[in-house]
Amino acid sequence: MSNILVLGAGVTGLTTAICLLRAGYKNVTVAAKHVPGDLSSAYASPWAGASILTVANYDDYRLQEMDAFTQKEFKRLADEVPEAHVQYVNGIQYCEKPAPEGEDAYWVRKIYNNVTPIPPKDLIPNAAYGYTFQSYTTNVPVYLKYLVKTLESLGGKLERQSFESIQEAIEQYTDIDTVINCTGLGSYYLKDVQDHTMYPIRGQTVLVRAPHIKTQHYIDGDSRWTYIIPRGDGTVICGGTVDRVNRQTEPDDAITKDILESVYKLYPEITHNKGVEAFDIISVNVGFRPGRTGGIRLEKETRRRSNGQKVTLCHNYGHSSHGFQSSWGASDKLVQLLKTERLSKL
Repeated sequence: MSNILVLGAGVTGLTTAICLLRAGYKNVTVAAKHVPGDLSSAYASPWAGASILTVANYDDYRLQEMDAFTQKEFKRLADEVPEAHVQYVNGIQYCEKPAPEGEDAYWVRKIYNNVTPIPPKDLIPNAAYGYTFQSYTTNVPVYLKYLVKTLESLGGKLERQSFESIQEAIEQYTDIDTVINCTGLGSYYLKDVQDHTMYPIRGQTVLVRAPHIKTQHYIDGDSRWTYIIPRGDGTVICGGTVDRVNRQTEPDDAITKDILESVYKLYPEITHNKGVEAFDIISVNVGFRPGRTGGIRLEKETRRRSNGQKVTLCHNYGHSSHGFQSSWGASDKLVQLLKTERLSKL
């Protein structure tokens, strides 16, 4: 079978490599500038919550399908694989923007368990509607280590490498015949990809110690999100920002203050009703999500080495703020794309 090189070791690259190995491909190597354990604002995966929620629109059936597939895998992990550190977590979702006229505001019941509308009298101010539900969260640093362990247990390899182009990678790895591009924002800069539909989305979050928090909370607004995501180890991610303009890699104190005030207003019990000053802050984090106009790119093409040898190139990037949520579904589609000769795009 093919010798495969996966570029990128975020959640997308690692999950893709695992899916390829499970599908029967034997020789899979992941090569990346950043690997789990690294802390860089350019390496988005470690900064995720991570809540396993859908961010698909009501009419984005492609992403809904990927997210539903991912939910099934996270259910398996929560039920059977404790070392993955995935847990069932109940949630409360408030939405400030009304659902489109004639559409079911609660279509997410196709993906989540136990979706129950919140009565209008119980909504918080400015919320158009809301619901309670059950999904999953994971402790991201532990989960990424689990992915690496799974990759290696299946016979895959992880190497630290950096490339300026796809061509450079296929010339260096002379035995591979397939490349999977999972470089996220790197696809903007790779010399022979230069996908300028990619754009960074700055996210700033605050990690706090709050072991009594067992429920996830969200407010979806037009220009920002407020969220509380328990990680299962006594820590909680509080957020956050969705900023396509700010390129600052260091935390902004004013944004941190705004996040904590918004989170406290949403759920004062997070500090036992003792005020914003009572947050037990562990760290303030900044990462850049790999946004892409048009959504996830799942495409296949042919490249050639300088000696004329043909190399298959598949792309799986552009997961924006839903890298974990769509990881298994997008990777499963990537395997379908690679296996099916007549397909060039999914």
